Amino acid sequence: MNLVLLGIAQSLYIIYMLNYFKTCYSVAHPLTYFENSYLYHPIGKADKPISNVCQFGHQVSWLLAGFIIIRNILISQKCGRNILRKFSTLVLIITVIMSMLNFNVVLYLLPHYILEYYLIKTNYNL
Repeated sequence: MNLVLLGIAQSLYIIYMLNYFKTCYSVAHPLTYFENSYLYHPIGKADKPISNVCQFGHQVSWLLAGFIIIRNILISQKCGRNILRKFSTLVLIITVIMSMLNFNVVLYLLPHYILEYYLIKTNYNL
């Protein structure tokens, strides 16, 4: 599969899940409750489907999606594969740590984590 198309599909998934996906159920833990409106995400069951991702998550999803597309374009053109691999590992670790603020995001991004781990381990050889 073309690495650029895979990056576009992966980016669309991230943007959809973190910005537009709505559900009545939340798996967020009460210890991750923030009163700050920028980091607020609902906890518990809602009457109507809502997004369980905070504003921070909405904004960072666009940055993550942009990074994935740009990285895959650079890798497909054989530009700095080793540096991009190390940087991708760092971005993946930061993404996992930051998503722990909201367990919904951890659940939503599981396919992303698995794919990124596979791509990093195989050095983007598809």
